[in-house]
Amino acid sequence: MIRVWADLHIHIGQSLDGKAVKITASRALTLPNILHFARDVKGLSMVGVIDAHSRGVRQDFRTMLHDGQLKSLEGGGYRYENLTLIPGIEQELSVGEGNAHFLAYFPTLEHMERYIAEIKPQVKNWQLSSQKAYVSVDDWLGAVAQGEGIWLPAHAFTPHKGIYGNCCKSLLDVLPGLPPALEIGLSADRQMARSLSELEHVTLFSNSDAHSLPKIAREYNLLELTENSFKGLAKLVLDKQGQVVTNYGLPPKVGKYHRTYCLVCEKIVDSEPPLLSCPHCGSRKVVTGVMDRLVSIADRQLVHTPDPRYIYQVPLSDLPGVGPKVYKRLLEAFGTEMAVLHQASEEELAKVVGEKITEWILSSRKGKLIFQPGGGGVYGRVVDILS
Repeated sequence: MIRVWADLHIHIGQSLDGKAVKITASRALTLPNILHFARDVKGLSMVGVIDAHSRGVRQDFRTMLHDGQLKSLEGGGYRYENLTLIPGIEQELSVGEGNAHFLAYFPTLEHMERYIAEIKPQVKNWQLSSQKAYVSVDDWLGAVAQGEGIWLPAHAFTPHKGIYGNCCKSLLDVLPGLPPALEIGLSADRQMARSLSELEHVTLFSNSDAHSLPKIAREYNLLELTENSFKGLAKLVLDKQGQVVTNYGLPPKVGKYHRTYCLVCEKIVDSEPPLLSCPHCGSRKVVTGVMDRLVSIADRQLVHTPDPRYIYQVPLSDLPGVGPKVYKRLLEAFGTEMAVLHQASEEELAKVVGEKITEWILSSRKGKLIFQPGGGGVYGRVVDILS
């Protein structure tokens, strides 16, 4: 077994021909930029680019393969020096009471194209990201199988296109069976997910859903795999050969959909969950928070004690005092963000950025930061350190 730092949900802003892919993402999110940033700045060893279905992006893959920048792996996926690239897609489907996003990953572009051929007429635009497929869940799963892919619900608890947050109280009400894995999303954590008994044996991932280069690896995973390839990832998801050793994620309070937000009062509610209407004005015109929704559908008591397999961590650039100049000094001294967050000693950090910023970094490592909660599409933020 080998250990791999992985972020499996990264968007493309535009293909190299200048055409938009993810409309809401930074245009700096091109395939070459993502690979360079993920490897050389963040220090990841596996990424999932989930807009590899895009016509322009598929051409970018072919160009990089032709130029020798990418190499095909025997076990599936592609190698960019010591970084593994897994091609994937985020697809929207109608399920239950609403629409939800799903992720699928494939061994090669050729496998992706088999998947596309199965449902091509049912998707209006194959250049853009996160497009709706007008097919049933069963037909979509059949298309994924045709491409020999693996799949999971994306950002499952969020009110915007999350399967629990937007569609159902139980996955078994809307899917033919439990998924092999699930993406938790930015406003929840492993402890919250475990309040649903049906997820007891489902593999849980935390990914960034990055819409800009700096947001890559704002959430990520330490995986134990048989090999650093699509095959290794598939064995973990399908056969439980390997494991998610640790999820590294933003504390749920930081997520922009953590608590219910009143659209009339224009503020986040702060009373005990679940709040499905505003306690101040009584309006039901609210964006339901992940915590509030989860408490309303959970069949187990929500446990607030820390889970050693889920480490609360924020990106360096989100810590007070870590502006562009300080961030640059840290990378020059330690190489990558992973090295700063996981390896640099207190003494080494203090020599580079001083005692106060070192205290912020070490407090982030230990889960000792205090946050102002987010909601209604606004992220929370770090405000203090626990004494």
